[in-house]
Amino acid sequence: MTAKEFDNEAFYAALERSVKDRGATWKALSQDTGVSQTTLTRMGQGRKPDAASLATLSAWARINPADYVGGIEQTNGESPSTLEQLAFAVRRDTVLTEAAKQQLMTILESTYRALATPPSTGPAGSDVK
Repeated sequence: MTAKEFDNEAFYAALERSVKDRGATWKALSQDTGVSQTTLTRMGQGRKPDAASLATLSAWARINPADYVGGIEQTNGESPSTLEQLAFAVRRDTVLTEAAKQQLMTILESTYRALATPPSTGPAGSDVK
C-alpha cells in the first residue's frame, strides 16, 4: 500500500469480523445496508467499494474508514481496537506467509474473544456493574 492509499483488504477484514461478531450473514448485511451482494463479493476479491457503499458499510460496522488510509495521522483521538491493532501488525509482517497470517489471526481473534471481559461486567469474578 502506498502512502494515502485506502487499504481495502484491511477494511474488508474488519467488516468480516464485524459480520461474524454480530452473528450476521453477508446476505443479511446486504439486506440491512442496501449494498448489493455483488459489491460485497467484489470487495472480498480485492475491489474497492464506491463511496456510498463504503460509507454505508462503515456506519453499519462502526468502522472508521479513515483508519484504513495509509500515510495520514489519526486526528480524532480514538485508537483502533486492540484486535484491529493486532490485525494491522499481522498484516504488515514480512516474515509470515499469507496462510500463516490467516492462521495467526484466527488464533488471536478466538483467544481475544474468549478472554475479553464484557464492558458491563468488569474483571472476571467481580460484580462491577
